[in-house]
Amino acid sequence: MPPGSTLDLEPATAAIDDVRDSQKTTCCVVGGGPGGMMLALLLARQGVPVTLLEQHKDFDRDFRGDTIHPSIMEILDQIGLAEPLHQLRHAKIYGPTLQIANTTFNPIDLRRLKTRFPYIFLVPQARFLDFLANEASKYPDFRLVMGANVEQLIEEDGQVRGVRYLGADGTHEVRAPLVVGADGRFSRVRHLVGFEPIKTSAPMDILWFRLPHIPGDLPEGEGRVLGGLGVGRILTSFLRATTRTCEPPGWSRCVSRSPRLSRRLPST
Repeated sequence: MPPGSTLDLEPATAAIDDVRDSQKTTCCVVGGGPGGMMLALLLARQGVPVTLLEQHKDFDRDFRGDTIHPSIMEILDQIGLAEPLHQLRHAKIYGPTLQIANTTFNPIDLRRLKTRFPYIFLVPQARFLDFLANEASKYPDFRLVMGANVEQLIEEDGQVRGVRYLGADGTHEVRAPLVVGADGRFSRVRHLVGFEPIKTSAPMDILWFRLPHIPGDLPEGEGRVLGGLGVGRILTSFLRATTRTCEPPGWSRCVSRSPRLSRRLPST
């Protein structure tokens, strides 16, 4: 916080007498996404006690960020995680294929990069988070609490000194000189402190959905990005061997505009 600023915290939702226990650590990270999980792992590797609080009970949810790019893989390699990460079932993309009118071309070939990892690594984010959590659990200074819904910040002398969270068995307390809010775009920590993010209007609407594979799509372990441009429209499809079948409402109207993808529509 800037010097001289004050916190305007929300009123407590749980009385202190209701707190079942109080744990102490050096850093409390709220949010078990890639950023929060990696931060907690790096701190634990350096011997810094860290507690990571994740609101959900597991990581088995749908995420958009399933890609790990060469620069990130280089960082993972520096800390010895690139090789074990490749043991997970994954797909590799070496560049996009674009279609304009009746012509296709490949504007980018990542294999020209001077790196050990000249590709985009595709893995479900849930599996990636499980991987990072398992690596972090090897260090005694790491503690992960799932199903921890942060409700209140602990304030002492105008400074945040921890959080209180609601678990399955009641309210708990984590005291730490450093609290990191890594709980995403709808951050509860940011809301409790009163920080207002700068909002910008998105230049376009994006519809995400999944389609089933059909025979002959891709060999196991390969991936592909296909894109098409039209008047006021852009269509991008990620083909990967790890994709599961999902048919959300409204998908057929969008896919029917692409002959390449319309073959995946169920027959009526």
